[in-house]
Amino acid sequence: MKTEKHKRSLLEIVREYATSEKMGLPVFPAIANELQQVMAEDDVPLDQIARIIERDQALASQILKVANSAAFAGFHKVRTIREALMRLGMNQVFNCLIMSSQQDLYKSKNGIIDNYLKILWRHALATGIGSKWLLRKTGHGNLADEGFLAGLLHDIGKLLLLRVVERVNEENSDIRLTEEFVMKILDYLHVQQGYYLMEEWSIPENYCIVTRDHHAQVFDTENVLLLAVRIVNQVCRKMGVSLHPDPDLDPAALPEVRALGVKDDVLAELETVIEEAMEQELAT
Repeated sequence: MKTEKHKRSLLEIVREYATSEKMGLPVFPAIANELQQVMAEDDVPLDQIARIIERDQALASQILKVANSAAFAGFHKVRTIREALMRLGMNQVFNCLIMSSQQDLYKSKNGIIDNYLKILWRHALATGIGSKWLLRKTGHGNLADEGFLAGLLHDIGKLLLLRVVERVNEENSDIRLTEEFVMKILDYLHVQQGYYLMEEWSIPENYCIVTRDHHAQVFDTENVLLLAVRIVNQVCRKMGVSLHPDPDLDPAALPEVRALGVKDDVLAELETVIEEAMEQELAT
């Protein structure tokens, strides 16, 4: 059995790896950076944006799939990226890109790490979908697309740390990965490391703040994006879609719920939205 002193030393090893250049950080997709720059410009032709997307075959197919899904389908089937852009809008396309690139990172050949990553991916996706829905439901539809991305990325520090733990375990075979050790690493470091990673990616500040403050005891009660992600994060815990499930948690008692003015019936509907999204995810 590991001594407490040895556990602390392992914590320091992980911290060192997470901040060192020898531990390759997950890379923000180059195409995402390119799209961000293009989206910041005025009057960019759709054909130019379509050509950027078409260079990534996996992304292009994902966008066509979303554009023809039940949520967005129109009277005819979308067949080109240009048509998909017109139907979905740039923000939705950008979210598809990030979701597609993120999902590939949540896999591991290490059985223990892979199990954590699967739960973490479902939690990230549920928080993104739930935050988008909640913002629309509470009259903040202008922030809905941002809500999806903020929810999807809020626990990015846990993804990074699980990759770090995986590397440490590969290079130090005497380290036994226990649930206690892994959860201790994630709980202690994921907010800080996630915030650093988001800044490394040059992600807009509103998303960085959500990553930094989604567990903070003192938080900005006027930051609607943050409030939504914090609420959905806790609802996911209640539903068991989390690395920290808590079926006894009462979302109605959360200060975030009062600050955003979310009614009990909306919270109940939110659970249904998340449950249906998870059923769909498991079916794919």
